[in-house]
Formats: sequence, structure tokens, C-alpha cells
Amino acid sequence: MRTSIIINNYNYARFLGQAVDSALNQTHPDIEVVVVDDGSEDDSLKILESYGNRIKLIAKKNGGQASCYSAGFSQCSGELVLFLDADDYLRHECIERVLRHWTPRVSKVHFYLAVVDADAKPLWRVVPAGRLVDEEALKMMRLFGCYSTPPASGNVFSSAFLKKILPIRNERELIYGADTIPIFAAPYFGQIISVRETLGFYRRHINAGTYFDPKWVLASLRSEHDRDMIRDRAWRINSQSFANAAYHLLDPSRAKRSVCYLKLSGGTGIVENDTCLSLLNRSVNGIWHWSGYTFRQKLIVTIWFILVTFLPMLLAKPLIKVALGLGERTRWQHRLWNETLAQERSL
Repeated sequence: MRTSIIINNYNYARFLGQAVDSALNQTHPDIEVVVVDDGSEDDSLKILESYGNRIKLIAKKNGGQASCYSAGFSQCSGELVLFLDADDYLRHECIERVLRHWTPRVSKVHFYLAVVDADAKPLWRVVPAGRLVDEEALKMMRLFGCYSTPPASGNVFSSAFLKKILPIRNERELIYGADTIPIFAAPYFGQIISVRETLGFYRRHINAGTYFDPKWVLASLRSEHDRDMIRDRAWRINSQSFANAAYHLLDPSRAKRSVCYLKLSGGTGIVENDTCLSLLNRSVNGIWHWSGYTFRQKLIVTIWFILVTFLPMLLAKPLIKVALGLGERTRWQHRLWNETLAQERSL
């Protein structure tokens, strides 16, 4: 099956070559590489032009990630499509491994991404941090409005499915986060298949140990919450979906941000009427319904929520830093969490 790898780039010249090379060097023989440059002001175009006719280059004015998805998809010819961020890259056998699992009724296959730093050094984490969800993806969408899935570079979509939701209608709202549209719509249009292998690399740009400024963290948490609301509305608009957006449960990622915000703000919730006890109750309830965690992970995360809620700020702060990726995990934390992932991959 022909597979199109669509790379969206904006000012990532430093990483772009690694992304393009990883797409071109796939072991699967029928690969089309489409690169959409979103008005970069660095050396990106010079790098892309050096590939000649090995890639299909679309150079456009800056319009954001959603416009790149629409532009790239309109020019691709693959039966399958992977949207690769320009700062991420794939293992050479990625598409070959995915195709072993593909069936006609599938809308999406996803896999783990190993987290690396700006220099491609391993950070000993994977995304998603918990179990990949397949059969329960639609149930999770109806309960939480999301499910355990990697970001853009860890998903391969059916082109037939994408034709039902692309081009993206509200492109200007989605400068970032356009990957949530096909990811969250996919369970409504077909089966989700999990490949429990690490087939790509996700680059994390914030250095662990970054200075912890509560005002900056609060602003960042608020911004991410606002983007969540935009993304939720966007995938519904583009997939012409589905009932109302009042989910029954709070997913772990949003719960983590809400609890951190409440703690750092001194009691002001990111959502009106949030209180420490009500938020703790909703968070723990959501964790135990979340299919993306093993039993052991649910225990670990529950303990984290309880400690952050009740400990004084001096003691809660290190837990918040680690959870937000602003602090180093200790060796025993890596071992504890990675053991649960090893159990998942052995299934």
C-alpha cells in the first residue's frame, strides 16, 4: 500500500533533515514524502530544495499547522497517511511494521514514540506515557473526549477516512494542535489498532530543570486549557460530530493541569467552581475509568494527586515540576514507570 508521509515545517531547519531522511529511508518500498513549509524564515527551504524530486515540496505563506495538513493532504496520493512533525523522526521500519497490522476497516494505527531532547539524546520516556488504546477508544471518547494516543507523528491514517474530515474548516484557530482533529475523530469512522512498539521519536524542547517560575507555569497551563477547548470544538466541526461536549469524566492530562493550576494559584481553579476536594474526587474517579493506565499506574497517579492536593507547597512543588516536565525524574521513578510500560509491550 502506498503511504504518504506529510511533514509540516515552520523554522525547524535544525531538525528538518533528520525528519525528511527518516521518511525517505523507510524499508517499505512505496513511500511518498510531501513536505509543507509554512513560510519559514530560516534555512528550511534551502535544505528542502537540496532533496530535489525525492520529495514533493509545498512552500506556502504562514498559516499554521492546520493549513499545512490541508495543503499536504490535497497533494498526496497514498492510501495511508502519516503527518510527521518536522522536529520528530521515524524508525526506518516504521511503515513496514504498521502495515503488518493494517486491515480494511481500520481508520488509524498508532504506536509509541520515544522522547528525546533537542540533541536527539534519549530521555527514557515514551508517549503516550500509559497504555495504547484500541478497542476502547470510542468508549473513552464518549466518556472523556479523548483517549490514550501519541501525538501526530505516532499515527498512520486511512486516506479514505481523512477525506471525510479534511480540508480543515477552521484553520486559523489551529495554529498548533491540528493533529487532534484526525486523532479524536478516527474512532467514530473505523477501528483503532495499536502497535506496541516504539517506531518513532518525539522531540521535547523544554529542558528538564528549567527555572520554575509559578507565574509562567500558570500562564502556560491556562494557555493549554484554552487550546484544549479550541481543539475539542475543531475536531467536532470537521468531523460533523457528535452530541454535546459535556463529558462525564476528567481525563488524567486535564486533571493534572487543573490540580497543578489550583495548587500554584493558591486556590483559584482553571475552571470556575473548582475546589481542592471536588477536583481531587473528579481526578481520581477519572483515573480509575481511564483505560490508558495499568492498575499499577493508576495507583501511582492516584497517590500523586492526593499528595499534591494535601501537601504544603514546599513539598508539592517537586511533584508538580516532574509532572509538568520541568524536573528530572529520579532513577527509581524511571524504573517504576518503565516497568509498567514493559508489561504493556509484552502483551
